[in-house]
Amino acid sequence: MMEDKSQSEVLTIKDAIKIIKSDEPIDVEPLKLKVYKKRWLMLIIYMIYSGSNSFQWIEYSIITNIITRYYGVSSMMIDWTSMLFLAIYTVFIFPVSYMTDKCGLRWTIIIGAGINCLGTWIKMFSIQPDRIYVVFIGQSIVALAQTMLLPLPGRLAAQWFPPTQLSTATSLSIFGNQLGVALSFLLGPIIVKNHNNLDDIGKDLSRLCWMIAIVCTIAFALVLTLFQNGPKLPPSKTRALQKMNRTKKREKFMEPIKRLYRNKNFIMLCNSYGLNIGVFNVMSTLLNQIFLAHFENGEEDAGRIGLIMILTGMIGSVSFGIILDKTHKYKQTAVTVYFLTFCGQILFTVFTCMGIKWMVYVSAIFLGYFMSGYLAMGFDLCTEFTYPESENIPAGLLNITTSIYGIILIISLGLLMNIYGDIPVHICLCLALLLGFILTAITKDKQRRQDAIKRAQFERIARIEKQTDGVPEMTQLTYSII
Repeated sequence: MMEDKSQSEVLTIKDAIKIIKSDEPIDVEPLKLKVYKKRWLMLIIYMIYSGSNSFQWIEYSIITNIITRYYGVSSMMIDWTSMLFLAIYTVFIFPVSYMTDKCGLRWTIIIGAGINCLGTWIKMFSIQPDRIYVVFIGQSIVALAQTMLLPLPGRLAAQWFPPTQLSTATSLSIFGNQLGVALSFLLGPIIVKNHNNLDDIGKDLSRLCWMIAIVCTIAFALVLTLFQNGPKLPPSKTRALQKMNRTKKREKFMEPIKRLYRNKNFIMLCNSYGLNIGVFNVMSTLLNQIFLAHFENGEEDAGRIGLIMILTGMIGSVSFGIILDKTHKYKQTAVTVYFLTFCGQILFTVFTCMGIKWMVYVSAIFLGYFMSGYLAMGFDLCTEFTYPESENIPAGLLNITTSIYGIILIISLGLLMNIYGDIPVHICLCLALLLGFILTAITKDKQRRQDAIKRAQFERIARIEKQTDGVPEMTQLTYSII
């Protein structure tokens, strides 16, 4: 085991810090790294596919009052068109994560884009007042495609981008998803009007469905023809460690999941992030109903407010990603953003209940910048807390908690609103964010990926070590100790 102390020192991937000694120098080839320009093409294709899927999340709930009239159903039924995305994600994420590990990034995205395209074309047959069941069939299929989409931003960034662009690439991946939601907020109320004649509403819905189907078909074609699984050479040292680790020996699927459930920082993140995004899901799903409770005939205003929140959040996501790449101050940034999200929710509540429309718009800008901007930051924190685990499994578990919190909050607060009005809903949303802020503040500042980058000044590949302490440490690398 431990030999003569004058020999070269070797780092394994056990928390990226375990040091052992080798008996004799080993003749190996130097590690090759390369950053490819085509990484930006992969990112753009992913963003288009992501946006075409996320557009459909609130396609119906942002015009709840119109859809309830057209199909003759309750508002809770329409809420389920968005909650389906959360419920199906929770059910299917583990088999999808297993498939991603087996099939790779390219085939996961191809299958997801194909399913997404199929679901949109099925909804073309839902344009009759007695075909709400077709809406749910199509939405369920699109929601299944989202399960293959959401866990991938961190993995896409890690496979294609260098360390100096990881947070920015992750933020831009989320940017595509947010853009789709933003366009849904904008275009839904503009295209589908609250006509007196149901046939006119049906024609508007048909135009909306055609537009979505065409965009999703284009996205599927781009993924099928241009998207690649990964570069031939890794773009970073930390990616090289992960890649060699998985190449040498395959773990059982449940082993990393067991380790993640023992990771206290990750569990804290799941709950704080879940509360934040759960509140975001409530705001997106119930925004139409919350706004109309104080502003009559305000469907388009509700859509514009949702649009503003997402657009400012997109700016926030990218700016926070750049800040994290420059400073690596993950804990401080997360605490600050979460606290300002809480403040923004209070402002939005006060001005909505007071009925001051222009101040609702202003508070929506403030709230959206921080709340929606926190979406991408959560994936960066997840990667930092769980390195060197495969990115898709922690991200999948992170999104499960957001889905569970989202379903619980949407159902409970939707019922609360129908009985007592929107004021108790606002209070509950503020309390949820306050709890999330407290959890974020008490989470330890641990950066496993950044620690690996700092320590890993490696010169060449050394040898394979057998499993230690239940964590596979297959690949060892020689390091200069300064």
